[in-house]
Amino acid sequence: MEVVDSGSVTRTAARLNLTQSAVSHHIAQLERFVGGRLFERTGKTLKPYAKARVLASDLQNQLRSLSVALESARRQSDQHDLHIVVTPELYRYWLARRLDQFVGSHPDISLRVSQDYRRDVFTDGNADVQIRMAPPGAGEEGFTLFTEDEFAVCSPELLQRLPPRNAFAAAPFLSHSDVYHTKLDWRRWISELFGMETESWLSDKLGDIIVLPTFEDMLDVCRDGGGFALVRSVLVTDEIASGRLAKAFTETLSADVNYHLIYQRHDAPRYSASLFINWLRKEANVSF
Repeated sequence: MEVVDSGSVTRTAARLNLTQSAVSHHIAQLERFVGGRLFERTGKTLKPYAKARVLASDLQNQLRSLSVALESARRQSDQHDLHIVVTPELYRYWLARRLDQFVGSHPDISLRVSQDYRRDVFTDGNADVQIRMAPPGAGEEGFTLFTEDEFAVCSPELLQRLPPRNAFAAAPFLSHSDVYHTKLDWRRWISELFGMETESWLSDKLGDIIVLPTFEDMLDVCRDGGGFALVRSVLVTDEIASGRLAKAFTETLSADVNYHLIYQRHDAPRYSASLFINWLRKEANVSF
């Protein structure tokens, strides 16, 4: 009842972006509906009767209650939506095999998972949580999810055939074209473990690395005994536990970069996101 406050058809029309005739028409309809005059008309001024003020107050209270109820329902609905963004390798080889447990424990949460390497998922993807191989940036919060090791794996059959000396020479080194996203580099790994002065045969092997299209392709060839794959511990923890892969050598290097769980800094995580963060923290601690 904007007109009760303004006392003017002209001002009410301007505030509501309506014509004066439209406002006058609505007032007349309302008066016919309630069965009596609501305003005393003096020239261009409308003076509300007591009935109009009571009606306006009741309607404002009702609209306020409706707004509060709708907003509460919207927030409750939002609280049960959850959008996770995760790198493809971590999703396939670790998270996907554990998500059923989270979903089963929280059937009311509507979960959406996107596989992506990008870092701008909060600005254009409406993500709640991201798991990526990088620490929090500007405007973000987060923590290290895993403290990982880098080592070489091979098939159990190849492991049984490795000679006691120069085992590195027994099979090719494998890599993949997306290696940048997993931060795995045979040359850096060999250099940090053994120094730049390596034997000539090892230098030759670094020049003849077999590059597969994807991380998954690399592990497929590795499982079939086709060579050694350089991996991060979290990506093969299930593969080793199942016996599909085995640690090829004792040499192990602590990873320089680890997976982090990231969320936006400006606001506390939503209820569903908080549940997932707490679950994931516990799950990571169990696994490592």
